[in-house]
Amino acid sequence: MTTHVLEGTWEEVAKHAKDLIGKRVSVTVFDDEPTSNRKPNKGMLEALRRVKERQKDMRETSGESSVDIIRRGRAGEMFGYEPSE
Repeated sequence: MTTHVLEGTWEEVAKHAKDLIGKRVSVTVFDDEPTSNRKPNKGMLEALRRVKERQKDMRETSGESSVDIIRRGRAGEMFGYEPSE
């Protein structure tokens, strides 16, 4: 089953009426309150600020997994040894 999402005013959605004939649809009506008037989630914003502050001086990693780093260390890389073949 393919799902398509149409958003906008009723007039904007109604323009697609011909495409929706015979299809199963669901309509959700939102309050008239525009999104810009909604209060921000201050708790989450503060948590994101704390995370950003904690990560400020951290060096970026290469993206490899911790398991790969541990394996390389066990093979001697962290001590400057070359792995034996």
